[in-house]
Amino acid sequence: MRLANFYDLRALRRNQWRTPHDVERIQARKLSNLIRHAWTNVPYYRKLLTAAGLRPEDIKNREDLRLIPVTTKRTLQDLPLHEKTAAGTDLRRCRITFTSGTTGMPLKIFMTIHDATLTNLSWVRAYLSNGMKPWYAIAVFIGQREENTRKSWYQHLGLWRKHEISAWRTAEDWIEELQRHKPQVIAGYVMSLKLLAEAIQAKGITGIEPKAIFHSSAILDEASRRFLTSVFRAPVIDFYGADEAGCIAWECPRCSSYHVNSDLVVVETLRNGKSAGPGEEGDVVITNLHSSAMPFIRYSLGDIGILSPKTSSCGRGLPLLEKIQGRTDDFILLKSGRRISPHPIYHCLDPVPGIRRWRMVQRDIRHLVLELEPGGAFSAETISLARDNLMGLFQGEIEIIIQEVSLIPISPQAKFRAVTSDLRSGVS
Repeated sequence: MRLANFYDLRALRRNQWRTPHDVERIQARKLSNLIRHAWTNVPYYRKLLTAAGLRPEDIKNREDLRLIPVTTKRTLQDLPLHEKTAAGTDLRRCRITFTSGTTGMPLKIFMTIHDATLTNLSWVRAYLSNGMKPWYAIAVFIGQREENTRKSWYQHLGLWRKHEISAWRTAEDWIEELQRHKPQVIAGYVMSLKLLAEAIQAKGITGIEPKAIFHSSAILDEASRRFLTSVFRAPVIDFYGADEAGCIAWECPRCSSYHVNSDLVVVETLRNGKSAGPGEEGDVVITNLHSSAMPFIRYSLGDIGILSPKTSSCGRGLPLLEKIQGRTDDFILLKSGRRISPHPIYHCLDPVPGIRRWRMVQRDIRHLVLELEPGGAFSAETISLARDNLMGLFQGEIEIIIQEVSLIPISPQAKFRAVTSDLRSGVS
């Protein structure tokens, strides 16, 4: 974070306290700029708007957005890079990430450094609004194997001290790290947090006393929330985000709902292709207002959400999201009794080129079946790299059977689950 980014954060902090009307004006201005930019520089969106009989000046606010057809992950995945990224953008200078594997469908994302910074600040604002202090230490569970141990200049000053803990490590390692660093906040994915809480409870560990638990990247069910709260004796705050847009919404205890970061992202809910009414379930579609390198305009996330008809009771001008229903996956159970959270599995498979969609199924303790639906760059190296990455995670404790399939079917009646296990008895 550079000094200039603190001004960006200050602006975001101020925006949340503006009136709903003022927040809508900020959103409309950014939306107009994004549509004009996409029309001028991104072939896919220029063709999409033209086919719908639209020009940039036709889209002035979120109500006008419904005129634009919805874009799916598969559509973007199948497009060549020059069709979906902005002309004149140096992609080598962009920050590259991959979408979370919860959909089984990885997508490579390009963000300018400025847009990526604002995406990070969307999380920071949510953290600060839920009790995080700049001088607190935070332990963050990550899906990658390698932990970033480098410190930024502000961390040397005692600000935003983040300590990464890899989900690839054992629960005993996690406990040792937390006892050493004594963070005031722990952030992570529900399954890793549950494994940690179970180990703390089973071993009677004391001294790990965070002031808050921040959760993201999956659905936080009420049973898990109660369990985590009882073990850590701290509030559990839920965040709704996506790699395509950063923090989309965050839980506000005073409002008993989620505030949408609507100065950064437009959130719609659709039912049968049309706008769902307030309080009505609908497919979540987002427009990332800061996605200039690779725009996400009316992009379907594959989740179900309910926009709230209520107004904020905490004084913020940000609209409310009542509920999110996404996907839930299972643990993978190994012969040693070790359970593997899906989070590191995503990071094993998402960066592998040539995979359009994947699904992992465990039928018994000895075998794991990985189905791969080939994408454009699929080759023998795709299978080899996927196997090597997974072998590093599972450490030879289970046989991995990789099957190339022409199509992994998706049922509109059920949420897709990328990781499933029939050994439910091993999961608390």
